[in-house]
Amino acid sequence: MTGVALIGTGRWASQIADAAGRAGLRLVTCFSRDRERRTAFAARIGCESAPSFEAAVEHPDVEGVLIVTPNDAHAEQAIACAQRGRHVFVEKPIADDVASAKRMRDACARAGVTLAVGHAFRRLGAARRAQQLVADGALGQVVLAEANMSLPGSFPPAAWRAQRARNPGGPLMQLGIHHIDTLSAWLGRPRAVAGEFGHVAAAADIDDVGVAVLRFACGAVGAVTGSYVSPKTCSIRLLGTEAVLDYRVDFSVWPQAERMDAASTLTVDGAAIDFDGRDMLAEELEEFARCIHGQARPETGAAEGITALGAVRDALALAAFADEDVRWARVSR
Repeated sequence: MTGVALIGTGRWASQIADAAGRAGLRLVTCFSRDRERRTAFAARIGCESAPSFEAAVEHPDVEGVLIVTPNDAHAEQAIACAQRGRHVFVEKPIADDVASAKRMRDACARAGVTLAVGHAFRRLGAARRAQQLVADGALGQVVLAEANMSLPGSFPPAAWRAQRARNPGGPLMQLGIHHIDTLSAWLGRPRAVAGEFGHVAAAADIDDVGVAVLRFACGAVGAVTGSYVSPKTCSIRLLGTEAVLDYRVDFSVWPQAERMDAASTLTVDGAAIDFDGRDMLAEELEEFARCIHGQARPETGAAEGITALGAVRDALALAAFADEDVRWARVSR
């Protein structure tokens, strides 16, 4: 059984730890800076509590490391793992910025270890079926994509997500980036992007809504939107020259990712489409184990992670660069 260490014991770590078990990985040890939190987490999960990052990564039974920490910690932690010969799975986004992501990519390549990125939503059964329908031409030529992922949250002042500098792009960096990756798998990587972000209702001074407009390799235009201050929403609509596909999830099941497909509907011109349910988190971690043993390559590795991150970062850069009077045409009254 493949032994892994988990770095980070926050809100998402429990889901990754449970999925690792379903995937047949053995969680050997965990580490986070908060001693009480990591001790309690280790007791609940049934693994060791490492006294330091180095102790966790260098544990003799550890072959791979699952990094589930704030975005701006990913690069240094991943590089440190690679330097110790450990394979790396890092939650999305791959890093805080593209330059850091490329340093991660290069370090893992030099060390000859896997770098897998947790863009799991493309693995859902409904998403796989939608991808097949697009590839088979069931919609004709896809010309427009509309996607939203919204998840309300609390933002205590000490939380990293409540700090604008540590959470650039807000809901698009944390949520909408899933749809950017999924649409990239269906329609080809984005070739051009524009964006708009705003602070509308959150107590914290962060962007709580965002929009990225993308032109994909196939020529289709897409709008990916997200909100931190709206009810749970997960949806994608594809408009083709011959048919319209609607993909919706009852997002109330979140964060139980293994229940997503059971809560999903997929239709083409209103007719229900059947699909097989899949466990997206367990599947990506089972693949990671096979990568460690040289039996597979990650479906979402550095290239895919950089593509999705780059789209959000470019949208942010353009929104910040352009004067508001240029970005927004004045409405005639």
